Formats: sequence, structure tokens, C-alpha cells
Amino acid sequence: MSDLASNQPIDRTTELQSKLYQAAKRDPSRRFHALYDKLYLPYVLWSAWQQVRKNQGAAGIDQQTLDEIEALGVEAFLAEIAQALREKTYRPQPARRVHIPKGSGKPPQWRPLGIPTVRDRVVQAAAKLVLEPIFEADFEGTPSFGFRPGLGPHDALAAVDENARKGFRWVVDADIKQFFDTLDHQQLMTALRRRISDGEMLRLIYRWLKAGYLWEGEHHDTDQGSPQGSVISPLLANVYLHAFDRAQQTEKSFVGRLVRYADDFVIQCGTREHAERALVWAREQLTSLGLALHPEKTRVAEDREGFDFLGFHHRRVDRLRRVRRASHGVLRWPSKKAQQRFRDRVRHLVGPPQRLRRHWNERIVALRKYLVGYCQYYRHGQSSAVFRKLDYFVEYRIARNYTRSQPTGKRRKRRNWLHHLEKLRAWGKLPKLADLQRGPFHASSGEAKVRWRAV
Repeated sequence: MSDLASNQPIDRTTELQSKLYQAAKRDPSRRFHALYDKLYLPYVLWSAWQQVRKNQGAAGIDQQTLDEIEALGVEAFLAEIAQALREKTYRPQPARRVHIPKGSGKPPQWRPLGIPTVRDRVVQAAAKLVLEPIFEADFEGTPSFGFRPGLGPHDALAAVDENARKGFRWVVDADIKQFFDTLDHQQLMTALRRRISDGEMLRLIYRWLKAGYLWEGEHHDTDQGSPQGSVISPLLANVYLHAFDRAQQTEKSFVGRLVRYADDFVIQCGTREHAERALVWAREQLTSLGLALHPEKTRVAEDREGFDFLGFHHRRVDRLRRVRRASHGVLRWPSKKAQQRFRDRVRHLVGPPQRLRRHWNERIVALRKYLVGYCQYYRHGQSSAVFRKLDYFVEYRIARNYTRSQPTGKRRKRRNWLHHLEKLRAWGKLPKLADLQRGPFHASSGEAKVRWRAV
């Protein structure tokens, strides 16, 4: 075992994080001035490397992969980073720009994603390890749930349900337009300076923001925004919107509850009038931050009409058909967009008819893996009816594809897809959401206990 690994890096990193967190908690106005030198501590870099390795990810513009770094030696790789940070010669490289599908609409939409080099990801992970405990001391008690240690989307969903049970029935369903692309660098640096006075750390973050990206062989500057895909971007996003969260808690023009997950948020109010005031307030606050609400994704609605948030459709429904008696809170199940994404993914995994027949075991294993992940997220709520509908789609898709893949000529049997559907059901080994829903699941990593809070 290497010297770096044998030095109990995780425990020492946790101890450092706990000290920073406790110091920030004791003095909410304290500004930390000695942080940069923590980045090149051996155990901090080793912890950062472990996080980057666990998250995997593709190579950046230098084409250096995680496997190549392990083959050449992780110790030498981290020692080189530590030397560059210590001598202040480290400079981030531009991110590699790629585009990933956004939703399942037509025409298709694409979301830009920046992939930093592995070297930059390790340094960003080290900075996140040092900075996160400080800002978490400020974030606690706020309505922010996105990309925070110990919290996950289901905590945000639980808050929405609790607010609905308390009578907040009118909802401002909002989405910040191109948040990660329009984030103002100067306002972000101002927000960071409220807690950080270390000039070297601030300069390092500023260089990351200005590193730019490479797209089709051409370098592009970044005058605003923080690239999605960057290790530290989620933390910077929460720092940027912290003023928005705090302002809502002290706002007197309306009575409502804010629940925010990254750039997606809802404000739940008791009356339509208060919800409309909340929408006006949100627009004004975000305008002051250089942001804007998406006009097509923002509306005021009663929860009887339903609204989508974090992949779920939320709606207050009548318990009995003959008696108009509404449910105490909102019920939730996968939204139409989430269901369409499921169908698109299943089509991709099942593939064309010939691929399904030739690679049956491989396709079924991939399908089961996807269904387990989908079920683990969407099983929270009233999703059983939707799961049964999606299970039928999986059966239908496989049966139709298998029927089309029959051999031609004399060996072809005149059997329609219903015959293969019956065989699938008799086989009984096809993964189903309804069956997986009843099985045990491990806690998701985003909701795991944060050790440095308890040290």
C-alpha cells in the first residue's frame, strides 16, 4: 500500500473538514484566510483522487484517462499536482465541450456539458473538500436541497409534501433560464468573499471560471457561467443562490415556503394572491442576480391542477369519486416527461430486432440495471399504477422486437407478437418495476451520513 493511502487520508480529511465546519458555525461572520495551503496536503489530494476515481468520467482535452494515470502511478500524479499548487504554477486547462440530450421533445434539445481534465477535476475536488464545510454552515436551515452533502432530491420532495399538508396549496412552479450558462462571475466572487479572504484560493476559483472550453477544435472564452460537469460547479451554484434562499425566509410581502433544488424551485403559498406576489418577488430577486425565469416553464397553479418537480408529477386528488374530499397532501408519481424518458431509454437498450435476439443476455442485464435505478428513485410516492403501465411497455417492446427478428425463409414461423408476449410472461425472469418496487434498496450516496458534521 502506498504511503499516501496508508496515512489514513479519509480520517484526517474528515478531521480537517470538521474543524472548518465548527469554526464557520461558531462565527457566521468569520472570513477564512488560510485555505489554499490545505489543497496540497497529501491526505486531501488523496481523498480528492478517490472521489474523482469513484465518479469515473471521461478524459478532458489532454485525453488522459483515469486508467492511464493508475498505470503510470497515482502517487507521482498527485505529487506533481501538489508541487504545482505549492509553487503556484498550476493553471487550469479549458474544458472539453460536449452536448448531451435534454428531454425527449421534438426537435431534440441539447445541454452543453464541460469535461475538465482529470488533473483539474482532482484540484477542484480538493477545493470542494475544503470549502464545502464552511459554506454548509451557512446553508443549514435554508430551503436548498440540491448537491448538498447528506441531502438528496427525496428530502426536497418530502419538504414539498409537508408544505402541502400544512395548507400551502398554490404553487409557483419555476425554473431559472440557463442558470449555469448565465451565472455572473463578479457577483459569484462577491458571494465567495463573504466567507473567504484567502487571495490565492479566490484567484484559483476565478481561473476556473475563466478557463473557457474547447469545441470542435476552437477555444471559446467564458465571460459568464460555470460549466455543468465541473466538480465544483454545484457548490458555486449554491453559493450564488444563497442570497435568494435567505431573502425568501425574511420576505414579508407574501406567506410561502420555498423548496429549491439547484436551478429548479417551487414556492408553495396558501392563496393565489400570495402565489402571484411570490412570483413577482422571485423575478425581482433573480433579476438583481443577473438571472431570469424561464417563461415557458414558470407558472402559478393550484396543486389540484398538478405540477412537475424533480421528475415527479404532484397533485392533490379526490380520495372518493362520489364525495369531493381531497387528499390531505399531494400525491406524486413519475411525470409524463419521466415516463417518456423511460420509454426512449428502453427502446435504446432493447435495440433493433436482430441485436435483441443475438445478444439476449447482455440486453436483459442492461435493462435490469436501468430498471433498478429508475425504480430506486421513483418508488417514493404513488407510482405503482405508472410502474405497471411501463412494465407492459417493456414486455410489448421486447415481444414485438423478438417477433420481427424471426429468421426468414422456411425456418420462419408464423407467430405474432402476442405469442412471444405469453412466452415472456411464462418465462418469468423479465425484470419488472412492480416487482423491484417491493425489494430492498441501499441508501443513495447523496443521502449518506456526513461524517464531518459529527466529528
